[in-house]
Amino acid sequence: MKKILQIIILIIALLLLGVIIKYKLFTDNDTKFYKDGWTAYENKQYDLTIFYLNHVDKNKFPDVLAPLGFSYFEKQDFENAIINLQEAHNKRIGEKEGYYDKISNTLGICYMEKGDLNKAKLFLQEAQKSGNPDSRRNLQILDSLEHIRTK
Repeated sequence: MKKILQIIILIIALLLLGVIIKYKLFTDNDTKFYKDGWTAYENKQYDLTIFYLNHVDKNKFPDVLAPLGFSYFEKQDFENAIINLQEAHNKRIGEKEGYYDKISNTLGICYMEKGDLNKAKLFLQEAQKSGNPDSRRNLQILDSLEHIRTK
């Protein structure tokens, strides 16, 4: 019985070693950076997210555009946020997963921050139609900014 248990433990150890070796030797950099970038994003480590996801082939992993854009937004780099979120919006990233409205809302805020109130309004209205809970408040802020501009 003891010998059988040792054999089972040895087999499990060899399988685990095989998985580790496969990951370290045969996983390409895109996949490693992709996984590490998503982990960093989930942990709100936006600088790391930007670092990792900027090293990923966006044609191979187009879904990185959204967390990359959101990370730039969190860093208040609105220009890079717009570049990534606009591409994510155009490719309809997040539509199936349910966060497409967040992309529209965040694009609206970015354009508002950049002073392009017309584009901001378009994206915020789109987000509101999609059911984004924050877009209504953001549209009220935008209306206030438009009133200040017209005075």
